[in-house]
Amino acid sequence: MSVYSGKAVVLGRTVDEVYAKVSDLGQYKEMVEQLPAEQREKLAGVEFRGDALKMDAPGVGEMVFKVTERVPGKKVVMNAEGSPIPLKIILDMVAEDEASTRLTPRVDIDIPAMLKPFLGNKIQQAADKFGEVFTSLF
Repeated sequence: MSVYSGKAVVLGRTVDEVYAKVSDLGQYKEMVEQLPAEQREKLAGVEFRGDALKMDAPGVGEMVFKVTERVPGKKVVMNAEGSPIPLKIILDMVAEDEASTRLTPRVDIDIPAMLKPFLGNKIQQAADKFGEVFTSLF
């Protein structure tokens, strides 16, 4: 497995609040619709469906991730559905202080070594986009 860590973001919420938000994806659909146009534009290609997240990954196409593991206050794991190669997104959470949380998205993917030079940059972009998505929603 190759691991691509996205840019860590600090959110002005407690770790319990962040966990509650990222472990229940169903609550985001209505929230996204109420965002100003500028923030909705940053989320173009991202759609929340109950316990799943659909996103358009650059150079890859549509990907659907379903929540498969929850560790309260620490992490949420989403596996890609229908992906030809094993792929998961892990959202790690760590309390920065009493009122803020550092969220670090990671993409774990099993790609052949010969394809890493071609796909690695695109996967890194997707990992970084997850941080942007949650920054926009908090």
